[in-house]
Amino acid sequence: MKWFPRSLSGQLVALWLLAMLAAHVFAVVALSWWRADNATLHPLSVRTIETRILSAYRLASRSADADALLQDISLPDSTFQVAAHAVPDPFGMGEQERAIAQRLRGLLEVAGKVPIHVRLQQAEPERGSQRGGNWLERAFSRTHALALDVEVQLPDGRWLRTRHWPTMVPAHWSRVLSFSLLVGMLPTAIIALLFGRRIMRPLRLLTEASKRVSRGERVILPPPDGLSGVREITQAFNDMQESLTRFVNGRTQMFAAIGHDLRTPLTSLRIRAELIDDRELRDAMVKTLDDMSVMVEGALQFARDDALQEPTQDVRLDELIQEIVDQQTIQGREVHCEVCCEGRCEGRGETRPDPELFYRCRPVHLKRGLSNIIDNAARYGQVGIRVVADKVRNTLRIEVEDEGPGIDPDHLERVFEPFTRLDSARSSDTGGLGLGLAIARSCIRAHGGDVTLHNRAEGGLRAVIELPN
Repeated sequence: MKWFPRSLSGQLVALWLLAMLAAHVFAVVALSWWRADNATLHPLSVRTIETRILSAYRLASRSADADALLQDISLPDSTFQVAAHAVPDPFGMGEQERAIAQRLRGLLEVAGKVPIHVRLQQAEPERGSQRGGNWLERAFSRTHALALDVEVQLPDGRWLRTRHWPTMVPAHWSRVLSFSLLVGMLPTAIIALLFGRRIMRPLRLLTEASKRVSRGERVILPPPDGLSGVREITQAFNDMQESLTRFVNGRTQMFAAIGHDLRTPLTSLRIRAELIDDRELRDAMVKTLDDMSVMVEGALQFARDDALQEPTQDVRLDELIQEIVDQQTIQGREVHCEVCCEGRCEGRGETRPDPELFYRCRPVHLKRGLSNIIDNAARYGQVGIRVVADKVRNTLRIEVEDEGPGIDPDHLERVFEPFTRLDSARSSDTGGLGLGLAIARSCIRAHGGDVTLHNRAEGGLRAVIELPN
């Protein structure tokens, strides 16, 4: 759902408020339905009604013309009038009604023989009267509400007739709940937001640390205070990083050791080959051994590059690429570069700093990877380089295009394997051992990015390098 927050803290606040709203609505609805079948009066409402009856009784007892005065003191939920006789009640009073009558007798200080009639019955409010309850109560209540009719005989023989709309116990709680819903929203939302931010703070640190690790940095996160689950995740991250470092270092050291140990037998074989009398056979063997020596040196260099722990720093990526372009230009190769930021593309000579092009990396390591790709493309003529800051995907994309013969689509991934040389992709005079692209991909992936190759429709190859920004 588009309207639902995407952040963890936002979703926590939204879910908390929805749960609170659902709980209050359920309570109000349940109590509003219960009110229709429950005739229990709220004690505070009964005390208020008894106090009003006392005031009306005293006023009617002391004034001969009390009708006008009683009409003046009538309220939307309590009406008073004087009548000549009482309304007959064929059903009599129940337990709750007798208790109210007994309390009124003591409050009014009348003798036991003075009749007091109390009736709790369903009735329709008169026109102009204000029925109690909030909008939710009125929506779920029945057509007729519970009315409390009280009749007390005055000293002159007339009757004080009153009608009240008391608050039921369930209705009282529905009012409290509907009030607490509005009042409780703000503090609850603030508490949920603060709690969500407390959870997100170590998770943001963990996210940032993961990005730094993907760029070859070593990051040890201190265990956060508070939530045990977050502490366990942080400890697992540190343990995982330690295990990966040991694994990579072990494999790199083993690879370097094998390459180093091959030097001695190759040197011994070359010496023995020099002693062969057959010149043609000797030259062929010496050439093969020289090729093997170069391959071993390349493998050792590859291992040393992976083991190199160069410090990470923020660099201008466009300036780093421009240094490679300048090196190629010095060698007499035609290489052009353009930088695109916020829809604007500028060629060489762009010096305006742009925050989108600052990249945290190991500059020497990354420069070697980019240099290998650009150097490989420059062997086939003019090279175009395009640097794009993609804000949507939060990546820096570098496109390197050459005018070479291209590569068979089935071999676009194979060329990244060490010591792979494709005849269709290289001429016999380009040289190389097939380690350039393997080293380039290794350098770029060590920074959390990747490189892919694509054949251009107009001919040539396009290398696309994407680095997380």
